[in-house]
Amino acid sequence: MSAPPLPTAFAVSRWGEDPWSRGSWSLIGRHGSAADRIQLGTPVGTRLRIAGEATHPTRSGMTHGAYEQGIEAAAWAAEFGHRRVAVLGAGMAGLGAARELAHRGLDTQVWEARDRVGGRTAGIDLDGFTFDLGANWLQQYDQNVLARLAELLQLTTTATDFTSPLVLGAADHTSGLDQALRDRLATAAEGSSVADVLTEWTANPHPWTPAAIRRFIDAEITMDAGVPLEWLSARHGFEAGVGEGDQWISGSYRLLVDHLAQGLDIRLEHPVHTIRVSTDGVTLTGEAGEFSADAVIVTAPVAVLAADVIEFSPPLPAEHRVALGHLGMGRVEKVILRFAERSWPQSPSGYYRLHGPDEGSVSEWLDATSADGKPTLVGLFAGPWLERIWAGPDAEVAAAASQIFHAAGLYTRPSWQM
Repeated sequence: MSAPPLPTAFAVSRWGEDPWSRGSWSLIGRHGSAADRIQLGTPVGTRLRIAGEATHPTRSGMTHGAYEQGIEAAAWAAEFGHRRVAVLGAGMAGLGAARELAHRGLDTQVWEARDRVGGRTAGIDLDGFTFDLGANWLQQYDQNVLARLAELLQLTTTATDFTSPLVLGAADHTSGLDQALRDRLATAAEGSSVADVLTEWTANPHPWTPAAIRRFIDAEITMDAGVPLEWLSARHGFEAGVGEGDQWISGSYRLLVDHLAQGLDIRLEHPVHTIRVSTDGVTLTGEAGEFSADAVIVTAPVAVLAADVIEFSPPLPAEHRVALGHLGMGRVEKVILRFAERSWPQSPSGYYRLHGPDEGSVSEWLDATSADGKPTLVGLFAGPWLERIWAGPDAEVAAAASQIFHAAGLYTRPSWQM
């Protein structure tokens, strides 16, 4: 077998190592529920509120969920009569909050720890084009406020059909598995994990095989969550959103982010170490100094909050800490590969799924060649793959990812033949 082609350009994400994200998106652990998301977003008195995708009960893990929560938090601050509001973080929630506050005529300053805006959206210039190394899709497209903004800006978007992947590698009979999985998760006992459901199911798998059930859960849950199945809530961890008319932006989320950031007072490389709340107002303290305001909207990801990177004085209420303990962050990493020519089978949906070779190893791929005509693959990796290939430098990760994809492509079969 000939060696797979090496990419001519590549980019690799490191969300698990990023100190200002510590993961990809929020999830509900086995002892939690959507009530924890609501509790985390409940205002602390009249001067402090946490907002972001983790606080949205129905759009968690999604950029428009974060944006909506930022707007809601801004309305809360304005309705209390605050005139000067600090916003911690310039991701989608922070931008949504800051824009709404500015629209209402409030004095607003955004403190962002990174040297860029966008948070867990991250447009990266690669070989003459800009791709997303973070959030990629406009999910729940028909109900997505950011999709309406993309349409207003006349951005080019491309639909991805997650229900019709071209499956590379081993495939199984999966007819009926989707509904069977949903039924089992919906009726699982409170406090049980997805791993508990998997163990019980594979003990009596008929009419499927244990391997088919495991691979299906890897594709539907491991790939979407990026956490150990032993931790993830069976009843509440498999949340809606993915595959509901998803479209990606040609030219990346940066086109939206730059538009949203225009005209805002954003202080980059301004990490916050302490937030002090008193009867008179709030004070943000960091390496860049201090900023005082009437109220603060905190949009840091849950893993950053749980790690106590930011000291709250007084501490967050016990019920907020409990909610944080029930939530967590998954880790799904991305690799973008550019090639001189296409050397893989074309998928009608533009979407691929690869299983194996090891149990729990799954990756998903988007053919982004349509963006600018140059052969491009965007790979998403979760589970054991991250331990196997993400330990080395970016060049090694890119080469290994290319080899994994192209080797599997030799055994291609359409999903409808499963």
